[in-house]
Amino acid sequence: MKLTSEAAVNRVLYEGITNWVSLADFDESSMKAMAKNCKETIAAVTADLAAGIPTDEPQVPGTIVSTQSIVRLVVACNAVKYYISIGRVPDLAHMGYTNTLSSFKIEYEAYEKLQKQTAPEVPDVKDSDNDKKIIKWVPILLDCMSRTFGIKGPLSYVLRENEAVPSEVDDPIQGNDYFGSSGSLQTELIARLSHGDSLYRSDNKTVYLAIEKACRGTSVASTVSGFSRAQNGRGAYLALIDHHAGDSKYRAIMKKRMNLLQNIKWNGRNYTLEKHVSNHRQAVEDLSDCANHITVSIPDDSQRVEYLIDSIVCHDSTLQASIGLIRSDVNNMRTDFERAASTLIEVDPYKRGSRPGAKTTANVSAIDFSSGRGSSGVDLRWHTPKEFMALEPEQRDELVTWQKTPEGKTTLSKSREKHGKRKGNPKDKGGKDDPKKRKQWLNKFVKSPTGLKHVMSVLAKEEIPNAAFIASLQAAQSATPIQAAGTTPNPVAPLAPTATINSITARFPGSATKVTLNSILKKSNN
Repeated sequence: MKLTSEAAVNRVLYEGITNWVSLADFDESSMKAMAKNCKETIAAVTADLAAGIPTDEPQVPGTIVSTQSIVRLVVACNAVKYYISIGRVPDLAHMGYTNTLSSFKIEYEAYEKLQKQTAPEVPDVKDSDNDKKIIKWVPILLDCMSRTFGIKGPLSYVLRENEAVPSEVDDPIQGNDYFGSSGSLQTELIARLSHGDSLYRSDNKTVYLAIEKACRGTSVASTVSGFSRAQNGRGAYLALIDHHAGDSKYRAIMKKRMNLLQNIKWNGRNYTLEKHVSNHRQAVEDLSDCANHITVSIPDDSQRVEYLIDSIVCHDSTLQASIGLIRSDVNNMRTDFERAASTLIEVDPYKRGSRPGAKTTANVSAIDFSSGRGSSGVDLRWHTPKEFMALEPEQRDELVTWQKTPEGKTTLSKSREKHGKRKGNPKDKGGKDDPKKRKQWLNKFVKSPTGLKHVMSVLAKEEIPNAAFIASLQAAQSATPIQAAGTTPNPVAPLAPTATINSITARFPGSATKVTLNSILKKSNN
């Protein structure tokens, strides 16, 4: 501690620093106050049995404690508190300033700066990740908790795998360091902070609030809600792991990825070959991740190449020629997945058909990928029946599963609404087939000269058959009756034309349309 004299040592002892544990009662401000007190002389004390002073105590002269000593004593105080918090007993071997505390000082100061930084926000669980939503989310949660500090330390200590703190016999301090097998100050705190006191309960509550917020409104919210009463963050975390990231979930992922490698075919019509290759690559990476939890047979490069070329059912001649080269093991492509994939991607017929000037079967003006793509490559959005039937079986299954989630239902409703407006769906309020809007337009149109002419032309066209029928009746009425042979004709007075027309008009009211239209035109012209 760089105390320069025996007098300084005695004076510090009188201030209460008598062993390692006593340093835990001090901090930086109290150490500075002690330096001022040490300048004062402590008077001699005469023995007084009644007062509990059995012997005389000599005078303790005042002395100066250097600034360097104060700095080192503050470091020692922090080190003792650190050792006690992680369940270690401070001793001479690991309290030496030169060998141990000088390094501890540097890392502890960095740790204090990290505590003052803004804590990262835990991202929400994404239902669009389907069976991997918790598997993908957990590492991010742990990273955020390692940079979020509670009362005792980094909050990731609440979520460590083993709740019990290992003994010092099983996890001793390494050499002259201040940490054990963990390797640093922060990881030592995460690995050894205890779970049995009131401060832990406060940190556990903070973790629960972060997890509940991230899971709110998702398909896993019910798993977390069971721990709301106790606000048990560790319990909620372990339940999420057990229900959504346990061995059974990894087995399900393994089966789906093996199904993709062995059964999903690419026909060159729905998406690029590069995307298909990427799906195969991702499937193998997922299998490697599963191997850390369950027993999985991961295909080697030659098996991966075989799966890839067997999955291609496109009969493009150039593509088939490249597959032939791979089967012939040209440039060792049959045992090198990446080399074989590059060869196939270069002759992708889907891309060739999408180049400017190439013959295409459809033009897409816009696509709304509101929720990204799923693990099978399907776009997580609303699909028309034709688009849905063109999907692969695995893509249909993933899309249907996603559509049942809260996020899927919301996105699906918005996508369907947008599609309906583009198509002029009569159900869309305000669309071109909306009855109210159509009636308003028709009333306005009929009152215009153009509208009147249009209505007249329609009615006049319908009047033509009526006019022809009237003319035929008039001709029949005015004709001479046929007389029988050998008889004297009896002249019959013909009906007056006006009477005939009136009788026909009464029988067929539609024949008066022409007169009505003429009257409408006169009114509109005036």
